[in-house]
Amino acid sequence: MNTIKIDKYFRGMVAHNGLSGIETENTIFSFLAAANRSYFGISCELSVSKDNLYIVTGCDSLLKYGLLNLDIPSFSYNELKKFALVDRKTGNLNEFVFIPKFEDYLSICKAYDKYMFIKIKDTLEVDQILKIEDVLKQHDIENEFSLIAENKKHLQALKKIFPTSSLYYHARMVDDDTLDYCQKHGINLYLDHHKLKRDHIKDLHLVGLKVITGVVNDKDTAEKMIKYDVDFLFTNILE
Repeated sequence: MNTIKIDKYFRGMVAHNGLSGIETENTIFSFLAAANRSYFGISCELSVSKDNLYIVTGCDSLLKYGLLNLDIPSFSYNELKKFALVDRKTGNLNEFVFIPKFEDYLSICKAYDKYMFIKIKDTLEVDQILKIEDVLKQHDIENEFSLIAENKKHLQALKKIFPTSSLYYHARMVDDDTLDYCQKHGINLYLDHHKLKRDHIKDLHLVGLKVITGVVNDKDTAEKMIKYDVDFLFTNILE
């Protein structure tokens, strides 16, 4: 199995949670698969374990990974690492496929020179995200990342630490209030492709803001979004 190539070159292709159309999402395998391809960037979803370590998963339960309905934040990282996840390629549990640490994702992106798009889970507390800066500094990461949040409280806290140019508001819908919020605070926009219109991109570009669209797995839709002049496109399988 391989990626699906689009007909138009586009520098802003981003592997959503790694190459999740082939490998189990948010795992070392998916990040390495994306790192070895032409993607500009790789995204991940940031969460926290019971012992307050940053981990990479978009789930609250292990059920999505083919296991029992166990609450992920209730386990320490050493406990979580023992859970073998389902390998997307085979459909079977694989002891080498497990929930990684945030540092694993950062190390892969840095080694392969991939831009980092870090999505922060809405359920995290504000004080749980304030140490992101320290982790990035420990890995000598200064400018090669963006942070995406749906929670406006998260964004307001992150504004005090990071330049607004590195922040994206993950909006569930787009209206005048959404556009006004982005423009007022200088925060970029992340929006699902079926809600995104060319005028939204044009209006935000006029004030120096960027737009991410996601998640697009259809060639025609991807090429339409590229013609709209979107800055970045999240995908599971296109390249």
